[in-house]
Amino acid sequence: MAQVAVLVAIFLMVAVCILDWVVMPLEFALPAIQFRAFTMLPLLVALFAASLIWPTNPKIPYGFMAVGALNGIGTVIVGGIAARSGIEFVLWGTIFVTFYVYLVCGLRFRQATIAGWPVFLTYFIVGIFVDAPFVKMAYGTLFLVFTNLIGMYAAFLFEWDARELYQKNKQLQALARTDGLTGIDNRRCFDKHLSDAWRQARREQHGIAVLLVDVDYFKLYNDFYGHKPGDACLQHVAATLAKSVHRPLDQVARYGGEEFAIVLYNPNKQFVCDYADELVRSIAKLGIEHKASDIAENVTISVGAAMLWPDASNEPDQLVRRADDALYEAKTLGRNRAAVHRTEKPIGAAPKVTALTA
Repeated sequence: MAQVAVLVAIFLMVAVCILDWVVMPLEFALPAIQFRAFTMLPLLVALFAASLIWPTNPKIPYGFMAVGALNGIGTVIVGGIAARSGIEFVLWGTIFVTFYVYLVCGLRFRQATIAGWPVFLTYFIVGIFVDAPFVKMAYGTLFLVFTNLIGMYAAFLFEWDARELYQKNKQLQALARTDGLTGIDNRRCFDKHLSDAWRQARREQHGIAVLLVDVDYFKLYNDFYGHKPGDACLQHVAATLAKSVHRPLDQVARYGGEEFAIVLYNPNKQFVCDYADELVRSIAKLGIEHKASDIAENVTISVGAAMLWPDASNEPDQLVRRADDALYEAKTLGRNRAAVHRTEKPIGAAPKVTALTA
């Protein structure tokens, strides 16, 4: 959009130069074209090149602000040259440039205001310098004041709408990645995060661990206490799991139903074992009553963990499958415990499953 705005200005300026050369007296056309060609046009070309080379540079809008103001001032000066040559000191070009600054350049409210008002001041000063008629100056001043006020209002609305759109997009992104019940990341976000972390771990030759957490006998809990207490139970479990991770590349997500998934980036093998065991204890300490459970009086969890070092021979799905195998092992051994599917580095042919009792 920024490049299009500059191209429009360049083409318009070239067209005006051609028109001046064809229809205007030579004593005006020559200095006006020279002024545009050697001052105004190079600024636009430089701004266009800068916006192509550094499209995301935060200083580019300030370049638009400066070039917009300077070209507006240049347009007024060309009008002064025309008046000195006996041609009427016209207003329409100044109004057009002012609206261009506010509406086309994509500037924020403050930037557009800083760029727009100097054009008005230059018009006022040049009008006095060329001894423009009082009536023309009075109407011109009034029109330009209202042009700037209308432009400011439009720029304010543009910025307001842009901020509203940005906030709504952020909310939509949050909704797309967040589980509505627990407030933690959802399954789709987990898949993406694991894929991204996998690629980074492969570049850096680090390991990744995935832990799958299942609330023991949760269906019986729902049947006994109802869905509302069941939802509250999942929320408490999710909050406890979320508090257990602190590093930027670690993640806790709801995997589906009463299952949760955790990603640990570059942990050591002993930490994975200790961490999985600690998760089991931390949920048991919540003391959430579960009279329908066959193994305890309170809500408990089973945890399956696995760790891999990403390379060309494995994929993230393989790591998740191994964590799921470990979770199955924990349930087989009686639930309320963790099982870790450990793979030595480099990856061996027959990984071991080690159960940790809670």
